[in-house]
Amino acid sequence: MNVLKREKQIAVISMLCEASSIRSVERITGVHRDTIMRLMVRVGAHCETIMDRTMRGGTTSCGCTVA
Repeated sequence: MNVLKREKQIAVISMLCEASSIRSVERITGVHRDTIMRLMVRVGAHCETIMDRTMRGGTTSCGCTVA
């Protein structure tokens, strides 16, 4: 199994955050679109975990409770 280097992962995610398309990221970085999609899923899962830990049980500015 090949592992994408950390610098390349950061470059891919940074480009996606700047609204670049998956295919343009693929062309520029040389990383296959399937690999980009797997990286997006993994990063998204970690983001979900972080949001769940930090946002649960709080209240919003309108006074609503976050489940």
